[in-house]
Amino acid sequence: MITEGFDFIAVMFGLCGLLVWLEQRYPSQLFKWFPSIVLVMFGSMALYTFGMWEMTPEVKAARATVRDNAIPAMLFLMSLSFNLSVIRKLGARLIILFLASTASIMAGFIVVHGIMGGFLNDETPLTFGVMSAGWTGGTQNFVAVKEALSVTDSAMAYTLLMGALCYTVWLIMIVALKPMKERFNGVLKANDNGLDEILSKLGSLEKKGKPDLQAILLMLGLSLVVSSISHHLGRTIASMGLLNPMIWAIIISSVLGILAAPTALGKMAGANEVSGVMLYVVVALIGAEVNLSAIGQAPMYIMSGFMILAIHAVLMLMIGRMMKMNLHLIGLASIANIGSAPSAAVVAAAYDKNLVPVAVIMALIGSMIGSFVGLTVSEVIVLLS
Repeated sequence: MITEGFDFIAVMFGLCGLLVWLEQRYPSQLFKWFPSIVLVMFGSMALYTFGMWEMTPEVKAARATVRDNAIPAMLFLMSLSFNLSVIRKLGARLIILFLASTASIMAGFIVVHGIMGGFLNDETPLTFGVMSAGWTGGTQNFVAVKEALSVTDSAMAYTLLMGALCYTVWLIMIVALKPMKERFNGVLKANDNGLDEILSKLGSLEKKGKPDLQAILLMLGLSLVVSSISHHLGRTIASMGLLNPMIWAIIISSVLGILAAPTALGKMAGANEVSGVMLYVVVALIGAEVNLSAIGQAPMYIMSGFMILAIHAVLMLMIGRMMKMNLHLIGLASIANIGSAPSAAVVAAAYDKNLVPVAVIMALIGSMIGSFVGLTVSEVIVLLS
């Protein structure tokens, strides 16, 4: 069993490398429906479930250090190819889609508590409010609403398990939907208003040459420096009581990438390759603390979580059809709520790297309204109960 931080990180890199190699070396239907990036998360979860590593303080520290520093570095590199025309073209529609996604999650928590309330404990109206804040705004909103409602850690235990497991499964499902875009778009009557053309044009502007060692080292070194600067600045700004340090690190690194995009740096090779490695490792780290055997510990809560997601999914497909949005944008709006900025960036990168800044903007809207959402859900459930 692995108990040391470096050994754990080595296994994460090894898992990513092996699965990407298998996908390229032995292409099959398996990889068509479950791309290597999905199998990386499944594999990470399975290895933890079978006891490959123990979440010792050393392993937890290594996981947090690599994950939290790789995400801003990855976002900086991905933002180097960003063009503001993407936001200008679909800004209003994307905001409406995101807010509709938030409303569908709120409806899911309220309806499911009305159905399952008799099978859950008496504090669930409060814990559901806390979890809905986390599922729409992120960790900082989760903590804020938990403190505002004076919910104890013991009361949160089963709801936390529900949130972690359902979120992970949902993230995998959203990424796995990537190959089904065209099939769903006919049903959704998607009208992207030029988005596909814009992304295609942006893609054609990317440097096609194979990056050399110098380009890769430059991109790797520069992205890590940007990540370090973003975290330091983020902690300083967060100390003033504005959001949390990680959110600011994501904002700063993304903005720096966008500002650098029109320069010569944005035209250099290497950014896609380095950010791609970071993406796979971040995905592996997300699944590394989810034990699949935990599903049997709180069956009613787990069932409630999947019922919430089912209601959310149905409403999102209906909303998507009404707004003529494509499957990728619907999935992005969904995970920007349920998973906040890091997960939204991972999904956007898996779909199309030009969508990463769009995902970050969506998640930031969620971080601004998440606490209000959680308090509202809790109040409605209490009134209905």
